[in-house]
Amino acid sequence: MATKTAVGIKITKKPKAQRVTLSSEEKLTGPEPEWTGEETGSELGQEYASKLRDAMFYANHHYTLKDIKKDVLKYVDKLGAFSKEEMRLLGGAYDSKTGVSIFTASSMCRAGQRGAPLIEAHREYIVKTFKDLLATYKEIKAPEEKKDGPAPYKPTIQDRLNEKLSDYIGHIEGVYDEVIMGGKKVSPGTFDYFKINEVPQMQVNKIANHFQKYIAELTEAQAGKDPQLKEGFSHYKAADFKRHLEFLNAVIEDCDSYYKIKQVTRKPRAVKAPSKDKLVSKMKYLAEDKLLKIASIRPVDIIGATELWVYNSRTRKLGRYVADEYAKTLSVKGTTIIGHDETKSIQKTLRKPSEQLKQFMNLGKVHIRKYLDTVKTTETLMNGRINADTLLLKVL
Repeated sequence: MATKTAVGIKITKKPKAQRVTLSSEEKLTGPEPEWTGEETGSELGQEYASKLRDAMFYANHHYTLKDIKKDVLKYVDKLGAFSKEEMRLLGGAYDSKTGVSIFTASSMCRAGQRGAPLIEAHREYIVKTFKDLLATYKEIKAPEEKKDGPAPYKPTIQDRLNEKLSDYIGHIEGVYDEVIMGGKKVSPGTFDYFKINEVPQMQVNKIANHFQKYIAELTEAQAGKDPQLKEGFSHYKAADFKRHLEFLNAVIEDCDSYYKIKQVTRKPRAVKAPSKDKLVSKMKYLAEDKLLKIASIRPVDIIGATELWVYNSRTRKLGRYVADEYAKTLSVKGTTIIGHDETKSIQKTLRKPSEQLKQFMNLGKVHIRKYLDTVKTTETLMNGRINADTLLLKVL
């Protein structure tokens, strides 16, 4: 404290107290303890033990294991009990589901990283916990012994598709053999064959391309410009070329007709509706108000409800969301309630939240809809936003 002299009299001036604003959650746990480095950890004094417990309780209440991972790995590395390779593995083991409980050791590391003078017993406990974690992690991740001999062949999806394509082409070429042998058959029946065997649309173009090559070869041979083709088809008469080309062109026409029909009749891919859990995955809300002793309902219960009642612990406003006549039910997009009637969804400030909410929570469906009429404060419209201070009270 500072002193100054006035008319020979020493006056002690008290320093101004700094105001600390605590969140609704910190009103229960208090702020996170600060460490000066002067605490006597080795003697395990009552003040030190109490402060360490408060630090661990704060970490357990306000943070997840993932939140304090960096502090934990930094402090464990300082202890020097793990090699570089072990520290690398520890990063993966920390996030894995091994069944080893590490929250107590992790909260100690958080305190130690913030300056808490942990004693030897604490450090030994931390090292033992993370050694156990690593050992369990290595057992789970240990590679399986390779079996002797080559792995059995398993055809891929592409292999199966190619095999079916060969069957389709083989059938048409079997019919074409009759034409080659001098038969009078002109109609290949390809369209009916495709329908009966439900040939996939993606295979039809490949079949058409295969027989287009035959047409190109016959056309070029008939023109007589290529000496080799002219010699190879020298025994063909004009009628032979005509019969072959009529058959092959009929195959191409059938392929084209089938492809177009499949294109029109193909069902559009159904878009899978997102699950309720996915819809509310980004919603931030107050899970529980310790002072009011009220817990929120599950956010997934909002999906499909016609009404949602909420309470903001910071503004002391009780609000009611009502589904509009078009959407019929409420839903969630990110952190926003959607599908609500913007004129009927209102909120009012509670003067005595603890008493009024206790009364509200005991009301049935009939009386709950008229509850806001009994609150004698000014009503305001709801904007749909849900935040970390909002309790989800009830749905109807």
